[in-house]
Parts: sequence; structure tokens; C-alpha cells
Amino acid sequence: MTFFRFDIDTRSRMAGRFIGRVRRELLKAIMEEKGGGLTQQELARRLEMRRPDINRQLSGEAEITLRSLADLAWALDREVTVERRRADGQAGQNIAPATSTIGYQPVRIIAPRIIAPKTSNG
Repeated sequence: MTFFRFDIDTRSRMAGRFIGRVRRELLKAIMEEKGGGLTQQELARRLEMRRPDINRQLSGEAEITLRSLADLAWALDREVTVERRRADGQAGQNIAPATSTIGYQPVRIIAPRIIAPKTSNG
């Protein structure tokens, strides 16, 4: 069995989380508007764009520039705000609590126990 291990540096991790939060908030705003009948086609019409381009931005297949973000917010009748704060230093999901493995046992893979079928001695 082949295993790959790679580390994501702090800069990349923070950038990825920020991009994820922005996309999540955009999708929440769109879902709220869908209750009022907003579709990607209507959003594209408001922005004078093609629907596939909107879809790629929202799905993460295309980059969202600050201008694109501002345009999407305008089309959704929303305002974009930015909050600056210190990064949370607590370990959480996708954050290794320590980079050292000193004092830790090797990782074990626990496979489900296979029980052999009973045979009759008859």
C-alpha cells in the first residue's frame, strides 16, 4: 500500500480557508435569493455574463477576483465586509496540533475483523 504525506504551509492553509469562507458566504446569499426565484441564469443576466462563467466561479473552477466578488455582491444586493483579526492558534480541523512525532506511537490501521463462517460437524 502506498502512502503519501505532504504538508500545507500556514500561508496556503490560511489562503484556502479565506477563499472557502468567501465562496461559502456567496453560496449562502444565492440560496437565500433562490427563495425569491433567483437562478444562475438571472444572476448572469444581471452581471451581463454567461451562466457557465458564473457557475465556474461559484464552484471553485475559476478564480474570483475582488472585482468579481464586488459585482456578485451588487447583483445579490449585498455588501461585502472585511474583518481583520489575529489568526486563531488553536488546533482544529485540518490543523496538526504539532509537527513533531516525538513521543507518539506509529499510526496503526485497524481493519475490520473478518469472522469465518461456522461449519457444521454433522
